[in-house]
This record gives sequence, structure tokens and C-alpha cells, in this order.
Amino acid sequence: MKALSRRQLLQFAAGLGFASVIPQPRHSMASMWSQLFGKPKRQLSAITPNDEFYMTSYRTPPFIPAEQWALSVRGQVKSLFTLTYPQLLAQPSVSEIVTLECVGNGVAGEAISTAEWEGVKLKSLLEQAGVTTQAYDVVFHAADGYSDSLPIERAMMDEILVAYRMNGVPLPLGHGFPARIIAPGHYGMKHVQWLTGIELLPTDYKGYYQQKNWSDDAIVKTMSWITDPQTGDVLQAGQRFGIQGFAFAGSRGIRLVELSTNGGETWEPSQLAPALSPYSWVQWTYQWEPSRSGDHRILARATDGTGALQTALEHEPFPDGASGIQEVIVSVI
Repeated sequence: MKALSRRQLLQFAAGLGFASVIPQPRHSMASMWSQLFGKPKRQLSAITPNDEFYMTSYRTPPFIPAEQWALSVRGQVKSLFTLTYPQLLAQPSVSEIVTLECVGNGVAGEAISTAEWEGVKLKSLLEQAGVTTQAYDVVFHAADGYSDSLPIERAMMDEILVAYRMNGVPLPLGHGFPARIIAPGHYGMKHVQWLTGIELLPTDYKGYYQQKNWSDDAIVKTMSWITDPQTGDVLQAGQRFGIQGFAFAGSRGIRLVELSTNGGETWEPSQLAPALSPYSWVQWTYQWEPSRSGDHRILARATDGTGALQTALEHEPFPDGASGIQEVIVSVI
């Protein structure tokens, strides 16, 4: 039997429902795959190709033919209505570049990716329905039985999308076809896939994972990753090396990424690439010329757009996302 590639195994696991929207505490999918396959060089690109975008579902992704799909808008609205797929595509559309991260992602984990999403502003659909003053939460229902919600005030913000295209093509099945929610700044569990219903309720709603005591707000924490070098790499003394990685703070943006090559004793600013959007990760580079041989501990930390520094406090993903600072140990000869 031909051995499966790492990507094929990931897709196979997701198809069987092993790749959860939120991995259980202490066992994120990223860390599990790292244990199985090691930590290969991560090729960082500003936009993640669809076939490399991390994929999660809490059970087997459902298949809904476009001609059989419909989206209902109901609950605390003045005019209930339903959209077919062609009717959704006929709505005025917008595009956004948004980074998605699973709340179960560990520090420097791989369950984070960026794409350009095209769709309809959720606000536009809600305005067409006519929101009543009793509306409190907007609930998103998926074809697989999954659900989550946003407060009405958040749902009415311009950046929340009902998306139907990803990187220029219709949503792949594994990423929510025919339509999904894109909610910049929130962890992936709020970006409900395989969307079939939008329901406005007069009370607070607890979705699938909130009922399991995961975060309701699910606001992305400020994080930074070192993608090159990686622990165990050997560098040459006196030769310049470009340390690189990326940082992400949801909708808050990244103001600064600092590097330390001496275990946190001193810090220097890196060079930031222009942000792709207010909702995307930011690439950074730092030119380092090590002058002495031996082991070196490399750290990175980010400051978000509000001026808040990434916390060094180590915390596992449950219940509101991991925190801490990645450490890479290299040998200089």
C-alpha cells in the first residue's frame, strides 16, 4: 500500500471527523501531527493556497449540491426570507483578506492560514430582513448540526461576511461550500461553515463548544511565530542569516515584532512587511549575524495595534486560546 503524504493524512483525518473544530485541551491537532511527523520547514506565503489551508470540522463535512442549498434568515426580523445559491451570488459582493486560526492551536502551531474571501456583508442580509429591537444574538446554523453565534452589535459590523468564494474560486467542500461565515478577529469556531440558517434570538445563545465551556467571545490573542530557523538548525558564525516568521492579533493589527537571540536578555525590532489587510497576519524578518559559537535561544514577541505586548505567560488552548512565547534553539559553529 502506498504511504500517504502528510497532507493526505490530514485530509483523511478531517474527512473522518478526527480533525475537530476545537481539539480537546492538551492535545491540539498541530502538536499531534508534529509528534507524528516531526517539524518540517514551514514555507510561509502571504496567502495560503486552498489545498494547504488548515481544515477542521466537528464531524464529516456535509455535501450540499448548490441547486439544493438555501439560506434562511429568520427569528427576530420583520421579514423572514430565504436565498437560493444564485440569489446569494446576485447580492452585492465584497472581498476581504482574513487570517483564520483555530482556538485549539498551540503556540507556533500550524492551524492558522490566510485567504481572500468573497461574499455578502452579513449586515446587508440582516438589513433586508429588518432587525427588531428584541434581537440579541445572531445564530449561525450549519448543515452538519453545528452552530455558533455573535452578538447583534458585532454581527452588524461591515467586516462580517457570508462568504462563497475562497482565493478566487467557489468554497471547497472542506471549507464550507456553499457558504460560510467569516468573522475577522475571532477564532475559527465563529467562522461557521456549511451555513444553512441565520437566526436572530432575543436571548444569549450558547453554541456547540460554548456548551463545553469554551470561550463565547473567542477573540484572537496576539501571537508571533518563528518559521525559520527551527530548533536543531546549525548556522555559521560570522554569516548573516535572515530570521523570519509572522505575527497575528486578529482585528487589532501588529505594530511591532521584536527578536531576541540571547534568550530574552535583549530585544531588537524586526522589519515588518505591509499588512495584507486589517484582519491578516503580518510577515516579519530580522537579519542576524551570530558572532560566537554555541547554542542560541531565539525568541519573538509582538505588540498589537493597541500597544499591548504579547504575553509571555504560558497557557494551553482551553478555554480561550493558547498564549506564551515560542523558543527556537540553534547551534552556531
